Amino acid sequence: MNTATQNRGILSALYEGRISYIRFWAYIGMMLGATGLALWGGNGYNEDNYLFMLVSMQGLIWLGTGGLLAAGAAIVASMVKPGVLRNTAAAVMVPWFDGGVLMVALMAALTVFEPAASAVSYLDQSNLFAGKVIMTMNVLLLFSSICYIAYLFAPESFIGKMATLTAWLGVYAGGSALLLRWYESYLLLDGEIGHAPVSNIYEVFILLFCITTVIYLQWERRYDAKAMGAFVMVLVAAGVFFGVWLDSVGQGEIKPLVPALKSYWMKIHVPLNFVGYGAFAVACGAGMAWLFRARLEVNGSSALLRVFPTLDQLDQLAYKSVAVGFPAFTLATILGAAWAAEAWGGYWSWDPKETWALIVWLVYGAYLHVRVSHGWHGRTLAWWTVIAFLVTVFCFLGVNMYLSGLHSYGRLA
Repeated sequence: MNTATQNRGILSALYEGRISYIRFWAYIGMMLGATGLALWGGNGYNEDNYLFMLVSMQGLIWLGTGGLLAAGAAIVASMVKPGVLRNTAAAVMVPWFDGGVLMVALMAALTVFEPAASAVSYLDQSNLFAGKVIMTMNVLLLFSSICYIAYLFAPESFIGKMATLTAWLGVYAGGSALLLRWYESYLLLDGEIGHAPVSNIYEVFILLFCITTVIYLQWERRYDAKAMGAFVMVLVAAGVFFGVWLDSVGQGEIKPLVPALKSYWMKIHVPLNFVGYGAFAVACGAGMAWLFRARLEVNGSSALLRVFPTLDQLDQLAYKSVAVGFPAFTLATILGAAWAAEAWGGYWSWDPKETWALIVWLVYGAYLHVRVSHGWHGRTLAWWTVIAFLVTVFCFLGVNMYLSGLHSYGRLA
């Protein structure tokens, strides 16, 4: 038995069959335990203290009990009715759950490098460790984008594997850095400004890098679309440079929340919004790859053509990306309206951010309409994904930088 066969056997054991099924329900049980802790543990849910409740002994008891009970029930169910082992939800979700647990464990390990509480200052946050992890993420993502471009010209070399590996490492560095910033926010001013790390443009840029890269990597794995990474990861690299500039002008510091952001809605609305943005970025990358391959076919550049997915495949990947992003963006917009009603007393106020979010929604809704109902495809829709993403970028950045309104707390200082 060779090494590749052994690796496939190990992965099959971990992510298929009984072990995967039990882990799936153990994770569900832990989430139910976390919910139980919020509802009935201690003095009830307190947004400022819940993160620390989860990692306390009380939290471990609630999560551990929920996980053990659910795992035990899964073992019994798998023995009584073996057909449940064909549960596709378990096969799909367990790798994501494993990745989340690994990211949390990485964050917990990185906390040992944080300075002592006496050395932490709100006015000088340069000694906080998350900044170093973010810089590591920047280097990894930039190196990955270079590797993906090099892969186009050297597809048989190890450079392709290096591109994928460093992209995944960049995702874990970025995700753990965000979690670490969440922890650090409680170290400042005696925990008075502790909040989820999705409150300013610098933090959500990191979130966007991670989401965009993860969505692309899923398409790469499923559809062997590694050449598309040369376009998607270049977009990520451009964002990395912008993020470095944001940090250089003081936008990377952890700051107190403005009153409108002191809500549980922030933890739901913002991540969903950026699932949409990330998916739209991947669709743009697929559209650019389509246009590039079409040009190669006209010029007869056969060497590069062998590396690229077909035009039909790229068209499908752009459509799949929009199909992922549009529902997430729609739900985020609906939840944003609910949040606005709670914060400002009205669901919709034609604020510049709301208006441009509606424009983005209409642009991608129209894309899906002509794609599904009228069968459009090819060059027109490839350009559509590129132009639509430019509209999205203006909604995300242009409004924040140049327009004012109820969302002015998101503007660059």
